[in-house]
Amino acid sequence: MKKKSFINDIFRLLIILTVLLFTILGIFLFSSYKILENEIKDSSESFLAIYSNEAYNSINEMDGLLKNITSRNVDLAKIKSSNSNERILASISLYNYMQELLQGKENVDLLVIYDANYDICLDAIKSGFNFNKKNSLRKFTGDVVKTKEINSFEWNFLEKDNETYLYKMLLSDSRAIAIYVSINNFLADHAAEGNGNHSIVLVNKDGIIGRVWGSVTGEISPGQNINGISSDNYYQAKKEIVPGQLYIYSIAKKSSILKQTNIGMIIVAAAVCLTMLFMVYVLKFTKKEIALPMQHIVNDIERIKNGEYETRISGNFRRREFQMLQEVTNQMVDEIVNLKIQSYEKKIELQDMELKSIKLQIRPHFFLNALTTISSLSSQGKFEDINTYINSLSKNIRYMFRAGLRTVTVKEEINHVKNYFEMQELKYPGSVFYLIDLPKELEEWKIPQMIIHTFIENEFKHAVSLDNTLTILIKVSKQTYQNEDMLLIEIEDDGKGYPKEVIDYMNNNKKPDDTGNRVGLWSMKRMMEIMYEKEGLIKIENLNPFGCLNKIYVPRKTKNKFIE
Repeated sequence: MKKKSFINDIFRLLIILTVLLFTILGIFLFSSYKILENEIKDSSESFLAIYSNEAYNSINEMDGLLKNITSRNVDLAKIKSSNSNERILASISLYNYMQELLQGKENVDLLVIYDANYDICLDAIKSGFNFNKKNSLRKFTGDVVKTKEINSFEWNFLEKDNETYLYKMLLSDSRAIAIYVSINNFLADHAAEGNGNHSIVLVNKDGIIGRVWGSVTGEISPGQNINGISSDNYYQAKKEIVPGQLYIYSIAKKSSILKQTNIGMIIVAAAVCLTMLFMVYVLKFTKKEIALPMQHIVNDIERIKNGEYETRISGNFRRREFQMLQEVTNQMVDEIVNLKIQSYEKKIELQDMELKSIKLQIRPHFFLNALTTISSLSSQGKFEDINTYINSLSKNIRYMFRAGLRTVTVKEEINHVKNYFEMQELKYPGSVFYLIDLPKELEEWKIPQMIIHTFIENEFKHAVSLDNTLTILIKVSKQTYQNEDMLLIEIEDDGKGYPKEVIDYMNNNKKPDDTGNRVGLWSMKRMMEIMYEKEGLIKIENLNPFGCLNKIYVPRKTKNKFIE
């Protein structure tokens, strides 16, 4: 049976497509007006939602500043005091507090507190704000206290020195607390944004326009009344920002629909002609430049998927996108192969660290010291102390034999450390005072086993003596570190501190010799890096005038650990 010609089928389809395109063009001319009308209304609502949300948040932020100032009841009361010292101190306190509040608040120009009893006027201004304008607003605030000519607790516009301000003032008795922002700075980030044919306007309760974003015309300009804009010529959408005080309108000219419709008709007509001319060309181009190269790439990827990792995407592609796809895919395959190799190497390293961890915990000198302590207590006839010591020692050994690259709760590790303190108290009576601060809500946080014990054992080895009392503080808290929530374990003492070389290799990733001093601390640092795949989780430092501080950051989840 003779196969049909693919080209003939394409031409027949193109004729049908041409008829359909002319039909679509007629439908488009009929319906375009309504479609664009709805689009303008929808876009008006969208712009309105964006601006109203930003305005609402900004107003709430400024209301929060006023609320914070009014909460300073003591200082506000003292600036009315007959005692001049109290007034001065209260004024300084309020001034500093306003300066703190204004830090980082780019949308606020001026905060003012005025009290008429002793003519006290305090202010905090944004950097760069005009000095004369500041004095003018201060005077206005003081005059309002005397005349009571405005409504308290109400957002409104103020025209001063050829500039419009959005302000709110809290009046009570002889005092006013006010906040001012230049209307040009209000939502300044949106000033340069394109709003198409829309005008976004901020209006007070009287309908007076205070700010216009977008197109400004004779009818839509600051100082005009929103009620003077004809609904016959404009679409309007409205949202309330502060009930009964501030509103935002989105306004668009109805005539803009006709302009958009004419442009749309031209584009659609041109698109119909170009579509017919380029249809055949596109099909040929698609086959040669897209379909065939893509099939070649798919075949190579299928081979890689089936386990032929030595295979790479081959071929000389003419188009930049396919060249990039070829390079990136080959690079990804190389990285996958390397990651597999690294995964096997990491498993070997984890096993080696497991062995080293056990060796570090079960040290011969530990048992020799334990036997020496028992012998010394026996010669002194302290048999009850021997029983206590052996009981603590047995708990310690059982806990140590479980150690490796595994995690336990902070509570479990702390209990073990307490047991270790009790055991060492018999050897160093009265030589160590320790304090542990562990919030109950953090008790179940998982940490590497023996992590705290290793640092405490290091204290007894290098800092504890019978001649002096060493104070050790263990504090557990939750902190943000490396952009995530981590458990922070701080171990602080008032001993002689670390040698410089120990601080260098612990804080700078410089591995010490295996026979070097405090190799146990380095092993803990390396163990943390392997378990959590992060660096810088252990930091140590010396304190002035004496003592040291160890910081251990523990993420919530491990990346690698042994599961028993």
